[in-house]
Amino acid sequence: MTRLHTLSWRRGAWLGRKLPGLVRVSVVLGALAFATPVFPQTGGLTGKVTLQDGSPCVKCPVLIERQEIKGNYHVNTNKKGEFVYVGLPIGNYKITFQDPNGRTLFFFGQKHVGLGDPTDASLDMVKEMASQKKEQMASPEAQKQVQEQAKEQKQFTGLKQLYDQGNALFEQKQYAEAAAAFEQAIPLAKDKNLIAVLSRAADSYHKARMNDKSVETYQKAIAANPSDASLHNNLGSVYADMGKIPEAQQEFQKSAEIDPANASRAYYNMGVVMYNKGKMDEAAAALKKCTELDPKYADAYFLQAQALVGKATLNADGKIVPAPGTVDALQTYLKLDPNGKYAATAQQMLQQMEASIETEYKKSKKKKG
Repeated sequence: MTRLHTLSWRRGAWLGRKLPGLVRVSVVLGALAFATPVFPQTGGLTGKVTLQDGSPCVKCPVLIERQEIKGNYHVNTNKKGEFVYVGLPIGNYKITFQDPNGRTLFFFGQKHVGLGDPTDASLDMVKEMASQKKEQMASPEAQKQVQEQAKEQKQFTGLKQLYDQGNALFEQKQYAEAAAAFEQAIPLAKDKNLIAVLSRAADSYHKARMNDKSVETYQKAIAANPSDASLHNNLGSVYADMGKIPEAQQEFQKSAEIDPANASRAYYNMGVVMYNKGKMDEAAAALKKCTELDPKYADAYFLQAQALVGKATLNADGKIVPAPGTVDALQTYLKLDPNGKYAATAQQMLQQMEASIETEYKKSKKKKG
């Protein structure tokens, strides 16, 4: 399944903008602990946010990001522009101030939170702007840093415009044009944003049936982030559409290994692809793994039964003898999802199979008499 990545603005600057489907089946790839009381090793942040016109910043988000160990916190200012957040682990934090519309006003790159009373993190935009202007005039290094941040901000703005343009074209099913827009965005993207853009470009190429370009682009994304299970899953789907079954199986397997918690879905997707390609043995095997990992995955049982239908045989009287596991799979599907989208088909298949079995049994019994 395609997972939609989103852009993220890694660095901040003041006055930034808001970064802001036998039957043919259509299947979508789819503490509280009691212990000896101890004093918590925490601190907090407090302060007031004042805008450039001297008025308090009301209902303004304050984003608190721990630097040493991942941790993100959030608080809004009150009617007086004041805020307080207690219970923060001791350490260094990046504090980003936004206006009510989510536009970044300013950030403190490093603010230490110690044990005890909350650390003051007030923001007075008038003073900060004056101070920074003074530093820019006095320090060439500071001026260079500001210029670099401005350049980065400009780059990100261009990146986001192209990214949004690509998404809009994708929604309009203009996949080749969407891919072209995402390609233009790639040179402007960094870190997490690069993965997001590459993934969307690869997906667009796939939708445009430009599979070679899709594979190439997914491989670039995987090279940048080998541990992203969704990228391997999506690449597996492209390989399957190209008829490269071994490569597809390999990528689905990697996805399952990287993300064991969602391995059942990777095997289900593998089963769907194999089924749609007419590879029924491979489909049945993958779907069996899926149901072993997740015994409640209803759709997997139905598709497994569909993959086994072709293995049914006929006895001397021309009666259908279902392959082992077919009836069990259909019965399990109906037990798990009696009103599901495949319920009517499953019931009809079972009735036909059970009628054949019953007829064969009665005739056999008559012969014995």
